[in-house]
Amino acid sequence: MSFQIRPATSDDAPGIRALVERVFATPMPEEEWRWKFERNPDGWRGVVGVHDGRIVGNYTGWGMRFLVDGEPRLLYAVGDVATDPAARGLGGRRGVFRAMADAFFEGVAGDVPFCFGFPGARHHVVSERIVGSRTLFPIMLREVAADAFGPPPGDMEAGDFPPASFDPLWETASRRLTHAAVRDRLRVNWRLHGRPTRYYRMVWRIEAGAMTGWAALCADSDRETATVVDFLGTEADGSDLPRLFACAGAEASRLGARRLVFWETPGGPGHRVLASLPGERREAGFPMIARVFDAAAATRFAERLHLVPSLYDLV
Repeated sequence: MSFQIRPATSDDAPGIRALVERVFATPMPEEEWRWKFERNPDGWRGVVGVHDGRIVGNYTGWGMRFLVDGEPRLLYAVGDVATDPAARGLGGRRGVFRAMADAFFEGVAGDVPFCFGFPGARHHVVSERIVGSRTLFPIMLREVAADAFGPPPGDMEAGDFPPASFDPLWETASRRLTHAAVRDRLRVNWRLHGRPTRYYRMVWRIEAGAMTGWAALCADSDRETATVVDFLGTEADGSDLPRLFACAGAEASRLGARRLVFWETPGGPGHRVLASLPGERREAGFPMIARVFDAAAATRFAERLHLVPSLYDLV
């Protein structure tokens, strides 16, 4: 009988997918795995527990390029963590989960200021107690009538992927952001257009051939609501966002949704705009947490982050 903790490779994909299905009773299609890991422009890191040649544990992070204090940095979003119930007695005194977590964070500690995730209630407790994660803030939702912003402006366009004018928009928008996921066209197309198992719709505004605002939305399972999963504007005070959200509302209505769902954000141009929206405010039921290696950087990140659901949507 043999047991080991080792770095994960692409060759482990079938075993990891089988483990995820055993633990969560939800299959992970091969195309979804390839999209999430192999095609990720920022790479991935993982650790697996292997018992007699069978993968019985997985601890994985997706690479994500962020602006942190205005500079591009690599972070890892942790998810798809699973331990086969039949193997939880393995791994010595620490157990499989702790042994994998220790190996993963020891491996990335020199490369990133922190890793982050969005755990449910049970995993939140485990992450704080065993992994040593800290809570950055709870996720708060704003649900607003799709027509609350009035009719969309005449320069609205919509599609399934952004046109070439998206990159100049990102360059302009990024000057207003100190803490935000990098959203060049490559990464937006990978994350939102290239995903094989979820459909996103995008809206944008064009003035004199230049894109002046962009948002992406996804119809929720109840089909009554659509989540605005990401957005970018050009004004530092967010004054252009209500007109952009009018575009999102119009497209959501076309898709059959009556309400838009936003995440409140601690920083960025959308901070005050989202906090002032009419409608219902409620907790999402999970927080954003971080396993921290640079405490000062993590504190600034929590205070200034342009937070959007697309950061969570990989999980």
